[in-house]
Amino acid sequence: MPTRTRLAAAALSAGAVATIPGTVVASTYVVRPGDSLGDIAARHGTTTSALRDANRLGAQPVRVGQLLTIPDQRVVLPAYTRHADDTETHRVRPGQGVFEIARSYGVDPTALARTNGIGVNATMREGVELTVPGRLARMSALLMQCAGDVGIDQGVVRAVAWVESEWKQGVVSPTGAVGAMQLEPSAGDWVSRHLAGRRLNIWNARDNVLAGSMLLHHLLAAHDADVGAALAAYYQGDASVSQNGLFEDTRRYVRTVTTAMSDE
Repeated sequence: MPTRTRLAAAALSAGAVATIPGTVVASTYVVRPGDSLGDIAARHGTTTSALRDANRLGAQPVRVGQLLTIPDQRVVLPAYTRHADDTETHRVRPGQGVFEIARSYGVDPTALARTNGIGVNATMREGVELTVPGRLARMSALLMQCAGDVGIDQGVVRAVAWVESEWKQGVVSPTGAVGAMQLEPSAGDWVSRHLAGRRLNIWNARDNVLAGSMLLHHLLAAHDADVGAALAAYYQGDASVSQNGLFEDTRRYVRTVTTAMSDE
């Protein structure tokens, strides 16, 4: 990947892990048509296995109308997220209200209303922007889920995504790298063709994280599980590393990511 300058924004500090306030995450959820357990878990900042355990689901799928208990794990986040913005923006679509929007993000309706200084039954105009709390827990859950699907250490994926974008899907670099994993469109196309076996849309958060996880898994395999070499190839590009050796900013990148990994 081409050189990018995201290291200054990735200053890391040791100390106690951060947690998401328990009042933000909804405590129960009613399954709706089209829901999957993985989607529900990701929206609520938890994991599929924790959701299964909390509801004694075993291997059976969830049913429409089923009331699920959302485990109050106080989702543990790495120390490097401690001072980060924990919100994201939602633009209201026609007919949406506080309860529907809260459900889609897995947050408590009262917390959503309080964050935006409105009532839970407020009527909202199309196009109004709401601040939605709990972003870090949702992204952490997505990163862990995709890492598990691919079979890669979740600490590697979370640390790379943090150094690249601070877990923000809306970030686009000056060179055109997109999303949480900061993938160039050409890299997304390569992963789609050679690793995923389907078209991945790197503008979509789930596909972006999945593509980045697959690429990291591939690079780790290509470099005999040498994490430093895989990270250098992810940042600078395998061909460039082979031809030019490591650039100084690549060395800084590898050090920054590995430091983040130690704070997991």
